[in-house]
Amino acid sequence: MNSYAPNKVTVIGHTHPDTDSVCSAIAYAWLKNHTDAPIYEAKSAGSINQETAFALKYFGVPKPKICVD
Repeated sequence: MNSYAPNKVTVIGHTHPDTDSVCSAIAYAWLKNHTDAPIYEAKSAGSINQETAFALKYFGVPKPKICVD
């Protein structure tokens, strides 16, 4: 019998991400992981700016990986 690995869903915002784009992806992925079956992963559609890095550090949230495709 094969083991089943659930699909992973990538949640991203727009290119040249700003704070609300990155934080929205993180919040939506968190919500979906607590209410739905697949695994949701927040990613950034580019490098995050200093403001976003500060906000994530302040709230203790790890930076999302960059989605290259």
